[in-house]
Amino acid sequence: MVSLSKASSILFAASSISSHVANAHLMPKDFDAAEFAVRLKKFRADAKIKEAKNKANGKVRLTQGKASDSKSAGATAPASADASRIGNPEPGGTTPETFLDGHEFIPPQEGDSRGPCPIINCMANHGFINRSGQEVVAFDIPILGMTLFDLPDTMFPPVVNMAIFDGQVDVLEDGQVLLDIERLWNRPGEERDVSQVFPNPGLNFNEFNLNITVEDGFAPNNEETFIDFRYEVDRVLLKQLTDRSTNGMLTIADHQNHLRTRILDSLIPSSPRHDIFFVFSEESMAVAANQYLFPVMLLGDMVDDFSSIELDVIEDFWTQFRLPEGFAPRSIRFPDTFDFVAFNQARQDWQDENVLIALNAFEQGKSIVKHGEEEEAEEPPTSSDTKLVKA
Repeated sequence: MVSLSKASSILFAASSISSHVANAHLMPKDFDAAEFAVRLKKFRADAKIKEAKNKANGKVRLTQGKASDSKSAGATAPASADASRIGNPEPGGTTPETFLDGHEFIPPQEGDSRGPCPIINCMANHGFINRSGQEVVAFDIPILGMTLFDLPDTMFPPVVNMAIFDGQVDVLEDGQVLLDIERLWNRPGEERDVSQVFPNPGLNFNEFNLNITVEDGFAPNNEETFIDFRYEVDRVLLKQLTDRSTNGMLTIADHQNHLRTRILDSLIPSSPRHDIFFVFSEESMAVAANQYLFPVMLLGDMVDDFSSIELDVIEDFWTQFRLPEGFAPRSIRFPDTFDFVAFNQARQDWQDENVLIALNAFEQGKSIVKHGEEEEAEEPPTSSDTKLVKA
């Protein structure tokens, strides 16, 4: 492997990332949605042409890791790896009925690697990347953002580069960047406080736990109490989210209110989820801005409703890291009527709103702590109903 510092410097210069690190999680304001919409249509059309040629030539799509010409999957998996567990970034077909062929959901096996990003965990559980979650070609993930979710393939390379800078990947001599997705838990890195359903990592560093004596059971190297708990979905947090549903549906507004509550609960001392080590930087706000809207926007199956989704889809997504049955991106499900420009505008508007919601909640929480006013605040209107103003 090349030295991490050398590889990082090269990639930093090549990618020309802004010194304002939060840009890695926010779509650039000058992003040309119309241009990408044209490119997305061509991407899907080229896939159909390739599929038709393969059928005409009698070629059958093989199992995972064998049908792709990319440098991913088989080239990086251990020699002893089961071929059926080697990732294939190509979908099973170009129709809603065939998109997940060969990418059936399989839960992780013992020893598999999973991280804090539910989307990447889904990629592993459906075999778009190595099912082990190990030795994953990191720059396949931005391409899969377009393949699976109609997201610009230019949106996430800066995030991958940040993982390189944070020391969460291995850079090989040939330039390949490999990731064990479990390493995304490491800090500094992509994992942040106020996850939708994962507990803040500092939550258990509280007065009670820190004052347990050895005689009462405080053991040295007590990872179970202070570290391991954060790797599991907190069912109480998940229930706080799902309880917001109405008639079996969850909305963007529900997720925005959940975001606000998560921030306030982390700050206010009287809350059971008060975290004395709570960290919420501008970068964290940028991460939350997308994290709290992606599940609803990306997993939906309506051509022009990006704001709501079935409750059971969200529950399966978080408890199993599973795509919905029969999932296909909108550009495949609705090739003639899906309007990417409208989709991206909705994403941009909600992203901007989420940043303001997070900022206002953070300032409100700090004010409550400072003045000792721990009265429950009324939830303000969210989503497109009302634009929040900066406090």
